[in-house]
Amino acid sequence: MKRLLFSLIVACLWGNIAISATIVPHIMAYDLCVAQSGNDYTFTFFANTQPVSGKLLFHTISGDLLGEYTITQPLQSGNNSITIPTSALPSSHSTIAWSLQLSAASNPQFGIIYEGEVCTRAYATINNHPESDYFGHIYLANRKGVGLCQIQAFDYAYQPTFATDNAYITFNSTGRPAIDSEGYIYWPDWGDLKSGITIMDPVDYSEKQFFSGIQNDDNGAWYNSFSKTDLGSSCSGVAIYGSGKDTKLYAMNEDVGEYQQLPKKGFVIYQLGNEDGTISRQWKTAPSQVVAVEDNNTNGNFAIVACSHGAWLCQHTLTNKAGTYALMFYDHQGTRQFASTDATLINGSNGAGIALNREENLLAMVNADGNILLFDIAWKGDCPTLSLHATYPTPFNAIGSMHFDYAGNLITTSGNNFGGSKDDLRLVIYSTPMDNNTIVVPARTSQHILRSSTDISYTPISSNTSTPTKFIRNGHIYILHRGKTYNMLGF
Repeated sequence: MKRLLFSLIVACLWGNIAISATIVPHIMAYDLCVAQSGNDYTFTFFANTQPVSGKLLFHTISGDLLGEYTITQPLQSGNNSITIPTSALPSSHSTIAWSLQLSAASNPQFGIIYEGEVCTRAYATINNHPESDYFGHIYLANRKGVGLCQIQAFDYAYQPTFATDNAYITFNSTGRPAIDSEGYIYWPDWGDLKSGITIMDPVDYSEKQFFSGIQNDDNGAWYNSFSKTDLGSSCSGVAIYGSGKDTKLYAMNEDVGEYQQLPKKGFVIYQLGNEDGTISRQWKTAPSQVVAVEDNNTNGNFAIVACSHGAWLCQHTLTNKAGTYALMFYDHQGTRQFASTDATLINGSNGAGIALNREENLLAMVNADGNILLFDIAWKGDCPTLSLHATYPTPFNAIGSMHFDYAGNLITTSGNNFGGSKDDLRLVIYSTPMDNNTIVVPARTSQHILRSSTDISYTPISSNTSTPTKFIRNGHIYILHRGKTYNMLGF
């Protein structure tokens, strides 16, 4: 019935005339590549919807804009190829970073842009890291019964690229996954039998357990028996914030552990980043930080989202009251700075789906009715204030996981049943209304344009120095020789 009502709402949006407007995605570009051929450079990319205009933006390595090239040829949804002459590139730099700006038609309404096959207890995540070769890829865990779970992967065009067989038994009860800046997928398990966090390589889908210790399959605890240290336990969801040396893994924690050193139904933080920029993906000591969640009669079925201010927690609950707040925020010191005390605004959360945009000023969550609430966030230090931006009815009753993609589309697992034997979540992607549908996407470092020295302009600057001398001014290298200074920008 709710799906029928949703269709009627869409059809009647423009008044009494039954017009169903086309849902336009937030425009996005993936797989940005460049190749040189003679005196030309060819840029290729994939657009998720029809662009109406585009530009190539050229930058220094540090991000300063050098110039731009307006694309005049028609662009299309799907694969695009743009060829420009070398003369269209900035002439003073040997290494040029670049990005792509695309604009598309505005989207007047909320709606579905993709819906996958019905699964059961399904959770998904998306790679939002432009430097990754798997930028835009989506990974979904489909629990097919106790001890059975299928892992599925989709590319940026939502086409399946990988799936384990239906008898896949690595997991007992998967939780909500996350992806680090190098593309590795972290799959938590909420079941005691196979508790822990399994890390999957995006290249060959090989796996390894994050915890290095002993696992107690009776209570889900992971521990180090030599140091008598608790490492972690059953986990309903993880989140990752930062990259390189600043990488941190946030994990919901169900139980106190073998030595009772962990917060029951709280969360823990693991500092994965090393000083040399590498990321540790195996852990054998205590968590870097433990945070107890206030009001200890929570049910423990949480999603967690990490950001520069701390961590958002969303709890699966059909009520919203003290002890079972649907939404909370904790700062870096582990102090709760927000709780959803207004039950008229947030009446619960069926499935605990929650998402935060890249700018950290928009938060989306599912309420008890399966509708999506979108909040504007104002920050004062690490303390957030939420203002309701919009309420979007969906054709479903529950959302088990939710993420914004890089452009702002909502990647969810949605369905009508959650938390029982009739779970029917599936991958559903929504677009939200927007007037200015424009995105700027950076190309990977591997796609920087490297030009030979014969292509570089040398601009004379007057000087009285006749001996060849190298010096640096404003971050650029200059050569003084025979009374003239030549700029060597980019070297």
